[in-house]
Amino acid sequence: MYLLDTNVLSEIVRPAPDARVAAALGKRRTRDLFASVLSRYELRYGASLRQDADLFWARLQRELLPVVASWLLVTAEIAERGGEIGAELRRKGREAGDLDPLLAATAMVHGLVLVTRNMRHFKPIEGLRIENWFAER
Repeated sequence: MYLLDTNVLSEIVRPAPDARVAAALGKRRTRDLFASVLSRYELRYGASLRQDADLFWARLQRELLPVVASWLLVTAEIAERGGEIGAELRRKGREAGDLDPLLAATAMVHGLVLVTRNMRHFKPIEGLRIENWFAER
């Protein structure tokens, strides 16, 4: 089962999505695909910057709702695990905003593989399983 990062969700709704991402997505069942409410925040933020914000947001919701089984919430366990991950990254000299450690924690707590294009931010996180569908052949 998979947690789709914001960059994957954004790719899905592009007029011409990356063929590798579309192919990887086509091999999975909806019930195995999840997203975080943190990605929902990022998507809404990006949509809100547009001139056609409400119209674009409605389209995103319409196109993404059938793709994911559920939008996962940030629980106390995820918040605490994310704090530990963020602190560990900082000790290693790697800064990763506030959301990346929380996304990693969400995947780890739920036993999901994080699917992202942003391998540089997530690779240093021990115990996190990640895939880059943009790089699949």
